[in-house]
Amino acid sequence: MRVGLLSDTHLAHPEGHLRRVLAEELGDAEVLLHAGDHVGDGVIGYLEDEEPRPYLAVAGNMDLGVRGRALPTRRVVQLNGIAVGLVHGWGAPAGLEQRVLEAFGPDEARVVVFGHSHRPLARQVGDRWLVNPGSAFHPRGSRRGSVALLTLEGYRVAVEFRLVGGE
Repeated sequence: MRVGLLSDTHLAHPEGHLRRVLAEELGDAEVLLHAGDHVGDGVIGYLEDEEPRPYLAVAGNMDLGVRGRALPTRRVVQLNGIAVGLVHGWGAPAGLEQRVLEAFGPDEARVVVFGHSHRPLARQVGDRWLVNPGSAFHPRGSRRGSVALLTLEGYRVAVEFRLVGGE
């Protein structure tokens, strides 16, 4: 199963470049997960109502609209037999990875997807994975944004980053 990961889109409306990223960089994803900070309710509405693939999300600290406030702050979903935890993240950069990992018990989520830092990350912590797709449109520390594809096959987990924009 291929899972498209987004976070920190920070868009007021589902602009053309979001639609392009969904069609191109995340075109082969079967499911979309957004780790918060969509920002505009129009973006959430587009993903919920118009995007044909299943979409699951959590609220980020910038999701202040009616639809954004209605999203859970954390969730666990079963995808291809693997528990995936989804949370935005909070607080200062120092300790963020540890905080989001601890938001889920070790038996609750084998993969933890988060955002907040706008920086892509994929690393294994014991038998768990910690994944941040970065930000497609507002990267920090890079000129190009990023999204990620999470592949779940049996017990195997793989992460592939796809760059957005730039050269």
